[in-house]
Amino acid sequence: MAINSAITVLVVDDQGLLRETLCEVLAKELDIEVVGGIADSETAIRIAAEKRPDVILLDGPDAGGIVSMLAEMKRVSPNSRCIVLTSCNHPALVREALRLRVSAFLAKNVMREEVITAIRSVVIHPDQIVLSLPTESLVAARDQDGPRLSARELQIIENVAQGMSNGQIASRLEITEATVKRHLRNIFDKLGAVSRIDAVNKAKSVLIVTPPRGRSGPPAPRAGAFSVPSWS
Repeated sequence: MAINSAITVLVVDDQGLLRETLCEVLAKELDIEVVGGIADSETAIRIAAEKRPDVILLDGPDAGGIVSMLAEMKRVSPNSRCIVLTSCNHPALVREALRLRVSAFLAKNVMREEVITAIRSVVIHPDQIVLSLPTESLVAARDQDGPRLSARELQIIENVAQGMSNGQIASRLEITEATVKRHLRNIFDKLGAVSRIDAVNKAKSVLIVTPPRGRSGPPAPRAGAFSVPSWS
């Protein structure tokens, strides 16, 4: 990116109101150009491959979705700086995001100025990582020696935790039921589980699986971060 050119940003978030508000907030900055506000990952990946934005600001419906999208964005647009902006900050997700060389990881209750500053920072200082999340999440991500599930395995165990059958999971993820069973065997082996319920419980115990994100109210206050987003 040329020093004096606008920073191109792609916003990817399945929460419509927040996505639209983010786009409006960023579009007001003279040095930022929003090249798209996308809800679904498939379209977002296609747009990222076409536009090759300087920054991709993303969230997903769950930890597995975030990791999977982050990996795909890195594949189709390797020079883009990826910023995860999410209310999900459990250690497994933070660890995988760092492994995939995320440029910034922000809790969704940061102030709008922090998001804008992070966008500028990851472009100006590409060798640095911007983090705004509870200290305990970062420490746990660094110290956690628990099982590491792939992005697809994360998606499957999260769907299992929602009570979905192998057939339903296969339909949702657009894979075969045999593939779901193969991933489940790998998950059982990694977690040392003997059943679906045991696998879910063990995944929860190491924070691989967390409860679904609420949509009805603001996130609870967390240490080290502002409790109310300035754009809400």
